[in-house]
Amino acid sequence: MDKRIFNKQIIIKNYSIENSITYDNDINKNFLYGKETKNFVKKITLNEKDKIIADIGSGTGYVFEILTKKYRKKEMNLFGIEPANGMLKIARKKIKDNRVKFVKGRFEKISLKNNSVDKIISTLALHWADSIDNGLKELKRIIKPNGSINILMIEKNDGKEFKKIVFKVMKKFLNHKQIFNAANLINRITKKELMFKFQKYFDLRNEYTLVIKNKRKKIYGTPEQHIKWWKARSFQMISEVKDKELFINTLKNELNKYKKKKGIVFDLSLLEINLLRK
Repeated sequence: MDKRIFNKQIIIKNYSIENSITYDNDINKNFLYGKETKNFVKKITLNEKDKIIADIGSGTGYVFEILTKKYRKKEMNLFGIEPANGMLKIARKKIKDNRVKFVKGRFEKISLKNNSVDKIISTLALHWADSIDNGLKELKRIIKPNGSINILMIEKNDGKEFKKIVFKVMKKFLNHKQIFNAANLINRITKKELMFKFQKYFDLRNEYTLVIKNKRKKIYGTPEQHIKWWKARSFQMISEVKDKELFINTLKNELNKYKKKKGIVFDLSLLEINLLRK
């Protein structure tokens, strides 16, 4: 089986079974990645022409939770595209707004028509795609000529120091090949590399304006807070670990060794991508 397909199956399986409930936990939604997602979405503005909005990698529907409250009376159709059944189940149960529909799909195969979407949103999902290039091709296919795109994703060096601690623990449970496969579940990319990819599929000279901001900050938290978000968003990294409970306890103990007065630091590095028609 192609490694990329195998990786995708690992991600979908974990987000369907282990991750979906933890992912939607209030602690996770209001700390680190969850908090940054909220701040990013709150800055998104919908204009009168934005009637069809798609959230790619919609998870448990967090983006639409925010937008439906912000635009209670706006006439629009919101499509959440998500491959994991566990996430879809929670999203459909939680959001009862008639304007919202959740559909199974993924970046490489979005179940929407050509030139049908006014605004595309995606938060912390594009880096899980098998291929960022194929994902961008699909975005170009479904976006209307005057449409816009807002994406939040991790940057190549996100959590670089923090993840050294994680991989130190992984070495106790996995062999080198397993660790290599786990590391390659995520597409790690720099601002410059992503800009180059967008240039291949969108005419940035004549048709679109692209702004990519690399947002960096240090986030401090308790071992419990860090374990909570890590289990929700990165549990698939240890899919081949037999005793996952022991792994988590070992990770928690290791994190405690790095605890400072402010807590344990996470070196956050995200890319905020905004594509607009000129």
